[in-house]
Amino acid sequence: MSSYPAVGRSASVSADEGDLPAGVMVAVPLRCLVSPLKDGAPVQDGDRSALVVADTEQIRAGEPVVFLKVVAVAPAVVARKGQVRAAGSPCGHATPGTLEDWLDSQAGPGVIGGIAENAVLDARFVKGGRERLLTAAFMIRVIVLQTLMPGAQPGDVIIALAGDLALVPWAKPWRPAPERACLDWRKALGPAPLGNCRPPCCRRQVRSTGTGTGSP
Repeated sequence: MSSYPAVGRSASVSADEGDLPAGVMVAVPLRCLVSPLKDGAPVQDGDRSALVVADTEQIRAGEPVVFLKVVAVAPAVVARKGQVRAAGSPCGHATPGTLEDWLDSQAGPGVIGGIAENAVLDARFVKGGRERLLTAAFMIRVIVLQTLMPGAQPGDVIIALAGDLALVPWAKPWRPAPERACLDWRKALGPAPLGNCRPPCCRRQVRSTGTGTGSP
């Protein structure tokens, strides 16, 4: 069994977009959690659906309450039988938590998203299905997080980055990208985006010494 340094909170930026603080807890009376299926059947693993909240009222002292951690705020996708799923994938929500907060404080807010938007991908390595399976921003975050998980396989880093987002019933089933896709994405990104992730002080040090430190 391998162990790695703690990364801190596995925050979802989508929670902030919904005016909810990252990591906030939600209290829902147990009696209000119901199946969304049209036939009223209990939700099974194969349904890939979330439960829904119905007929909420003031919580009474002593009644059973379910405490839920907000993982993501995403548009709902309602399937034919009533299953409630989330649009998108972990790639659009996952961040390395406090590590990205530190990068933002050193290199400017939204640094990874900005770098990803301006990245020029080498089309020899990323196209078609692989482009849909991962995104530039997600892959940059994987590479940054890997600095805290030396020796880990890319798939392990992706799972760590996705965290609880992997448990969300996404409209399209999500699975960690295979190692080949991760390596191709890293080649497609090239060294420039990762160099831009360095805080200004580190970039000045690299220019003056001609060497890197291996840190983000």
